[in-house]
Amino acid sequence: MGVGEYLIIFAAILIGLAVADLSLSLHRLLRQGRSIKWHPIVPATGFIVLCLVLNLWWQLYAGYSKREEVAFITFLPEVVMLLLLFLLAAAVFPDEKLEKGASLLDFYLDNRVHFWGLFAAYLICVTANMWLGGWRAGWSIGQYFTFGSANLIWISLCLILAWTRRMVVHWIIVAINLVVIALAWFGEPISQAAAA
Repeated sequence: MGVGEYLIIFAAILIGLAVADLSLSLHRLLRQGRSIKWHPIVPATGFIVLCLVLNLWWQLYAGYSKREEVAFITFLPEVVMLLLLFLLAAAVFPDEKLEKGASLLDFYLDNRVHFWGLFAAYLICVTANMWLGGWRAGWSIGQYFTFGSANLIWISLCLILAWTRRMVVHWIIVAINLVVIALAWFGEPISQAAAA
């Protein structure tokens, strides 16, 4: 077994923990049933985080499955991304059982700075890691802008969501995010995603 395969196993453990935490928290929430006031923004953001987790898994698989040698400094940003993604998955749903009559919308709005701040931190780490790889590959200034501009826009949108309580803004940005996921993923075979 090559070093890349060991790194994939390490990543799989952290990704598995993120999916398990997301699933367990959702399970606890579903068990509360009608005793709480539901709001669709929380499951929608949970789905977005699940897609981020799956996306990172396939990127790591594609990046490390055939590597025989990896410098620690190269893998360290990936570990930071995995940890941030775990924290993001843990922040989507309430950790504790909500009181009877509690509102998921109130939870979301009270938790927005933590959740969207982690989301922005994750995207900052992804962008920095991408730019570091570009620096090693000898990118031009234009390439940094081309390959980082979308992430910089999403980071700005996350910071706006952390700041504002206006649900219309939250819904617009979450809906755009869901459309981007649908356009990028649906219809693409996993074999192609893994090869990208």
